Amino acid sequence: MAGGTVFGVVTRYPDHVEQFGPAFWEVKDVGGARRDPVTGAIPMVSCFADNRLAKAHPEWVQMGPGGERATRDQPYFDWDCLCPSRPEVEELALDWIRGALDQSGSESFRLDDVTFAREGYCRCEACEAGRRESGLDFEAYRIGKLTDFVRRSRALVPGTLYFTLFPDPYPGHLELRFGIDVDGLKRWVDVFVVPIYDLAYTTTYWLEVLAQGFRDRLGGHPWYLELYGLGVDEGRLTKAAQVGAAYADGVLVAYEKDGGKLRRVREALRG
Repeated sequence: MAGGTVFGVVTRYPDHVEQFGPAFWEVKDVGGARRDPVTGAIPMVSCFADNRLAKAHPEWVQMGPGGERATRDQPYFDWDCLCPSRPEVEELALDWIRGALDQSGSESFRLDDVTFAREGYCRCEACEAGRRESGLDFEAYRIGKLTDFVRRSRALVPGTLYFTLFPDPYPGHLELRFGIDVDGLKRWVDVFVVPIYDLAYTTTYWLEVLAQGFRDRLGGHPWYLELYGLGVDEGRLTKAAQVGAAYADGVLVAYEKDGGKLRRVREALRG
């Protein structure tokens, strides 16, 4: 492939696993739906996003500075966000990781939705108590909490650890908005994955800006760009993949069911 770029998929179709690698399999999604792991795929889990658990345990939901809850009732959340400071939430997420690794036989794993909801979150009792006990300020406490979770997760994963980043490469934004210390996580994370989704990719200049920004932001650390594939015109998807391949170490296509389309995009990258 161009420049040795990796081509892989995020898929819900078992036959893709044998055809493409890496192939990521969503064992637990943001809605709370769970799927049995598939042998040969790399399991991925949405750790702190779960609509079903948020409904069953509203006390586990992240809280904003004004007492607002990080749920889909807010105009800027697409899913409900659980609080990493709740011991029940953290231990449940670690159990999901252990179970997915055991059932799949995979040595590698992808951490998804390991994040605070946005700037100002979380102000729940567990976070406030943890912050007071730590003696840290608000931002440092959030970063420390997520970094420690990734460290604990790393101890469970004998192979490659992948970590999903929100597509904002501007310096300081991931730390301020989501509590993610990118440079600090490099110690534990082998490959970062950046989903940059669009339903059409009719233009790609903005995609190139973001991809170049992440190449510079990550400073040579391995990373993959993830594109949305389902329903996207093949020619436009191919162009987007070629743009991404110029900057990222790998290109992933998510949720496309047409194996032939995926193979042709892969061949175009091989050029």
